[in-house]
Amino acid sequence: MTHAAASRAAGFTRFTTESLPETRRISQWERHNARALVGLTAQTDPGADFRATELTLALPRLQLAHVTGSAHRVARRPVHIARTPAHGAVAYFALRGTGQFLHAEGCETVAPGQGIIVDADQPFERGFAQGLAELAVKVPRVALTRAVGSPNLPRPITFEFAGTSNPAAAALARLLGAAIAGRSADWEFLEEGILGRFADLLVGGSARDHLGVAEQFIRTHYRRPELSAAGIAAAAGISERQLSRLFSLAGRTVPQSILAARLKEAHRLLGSAEAVHLSIADVAVRCGFSSHAQFSRSYRAGFGVPPLPHRRELLA
Repeated sequence: MTHAAASRAAGFTRFTTESLPETRRISQWERHNARALVGLTAQTDPGADFRATELTLALPRLQLAHVTGSAHRVARRPVHIARTPAHGAVAYFALRGTGQFLHAEGCETVAPGQGIIVDADQPFERGFAQGLAELAVKVPRVALTRAVGSPNLPRPITFEFAGTSNPAAAALARLLGAAIAGRSADWEFLEEGILGRFADLLVGGSARDHLGVAEQFIRTHYRRPELSAAGIAAAAGISERQLSRLFSLAGRTVPQSILAARLKEAHRLLGSAEAVHLSIADVAVRCGFSSHAQFSRSYRAGFGVPPLPHRRELLA
């Protein structure tokens, strides 16, 4: 594979310095990062052999990356910010190699199992004396506003993601790892899950109600026939088992909640004079049912009468 070849699926790109002459490795690495994540300058000690590989996944709102590299230093300076503004924040998750992070307020040490969130439009420097392997995700500034009420981070935030001390960080790391490994079939659900866990991480982990997030996701996605417990769990940043348990404690199941949202909208459409031009099949499609027959059975079970006679009653 070439040093900037598309990989595995649309949105994936793999870059490596392995096939490049030593004299071009750093410059091409800088050029790639400016396009894929954030613009920066890279340096090594005199005579050092620089090697690095980055697998990136570009989603509509997010950029994800898995990075490995030999010992080097990077800096994001005002000139890079002006030339390639990030318009957001970046979270780094250290998998191998302890790094030093220098910023306007001081210096942070980030060891494997730890991470840091930074405003990518503020200058910083990072050093990796033993090389590195890490996961990274860049999120839009609007995600900061929604999570903490401000589009800016006053200073970097460090966190632990190994172990059980920070479930939100651990969940976010798992989501990123699964996505980079190509184990997500629905990118929209993946983005919702990552943004949700990122917000949890910013505000301290457990502040958001996972059940509320799941219910809101159902209310906004019930029209999709493929909506499933797996997708809802990903959006809420929890496992399917945890999702099922949350709904069970609330006295219902995930399929029941999806069906209830669909039937509620179907009832509204059938009783609306503005929707009389829609056939029963059209109503079924608009409400996320996979077929006319499935809709008719479900509607009759829910309201005790088939949809067409009920429409006549509602509009009489």
